[in-house]
Amino acid sequence: MIRVVKTLTIHLFCIIFFAFFYYYSSTHFDNNNKLNKFKQYSHESTLDSILDFFLFSTTIQAGVGISDIVPISVYGKLLMIIQQLLMISISVITIYVFTN
Repeated sequence: MIRVVKTLTIHLFCIIFFAFFYYYSSTHFDNNNKLNKFKQYSHESTLDSILDFFLFSTTIQAGVGISDIVPISVYGKLLMIIQQLLMISISVITIYVFTN
């Protein structure tokens, strides 16, 4: 049970870390969701919402990879690749630990 909690903690840390990292480097990302009427009337920009980046980070960490936010620069793509490689590494290590 402790291994499960440790693995979950690592995943949550990665989600939070990358969400803030994506938020602070939001100029390297674009939002494809132009039809969201709620956000059109909001005073804040779509990419300024930290919740959008938590959702983006969670979908990447979960391996889904589908999001309204897309990288528009090499830097943004590299950030996503790093998070995906971390997610794969954590999953492989967890499987190895639980099977031995």
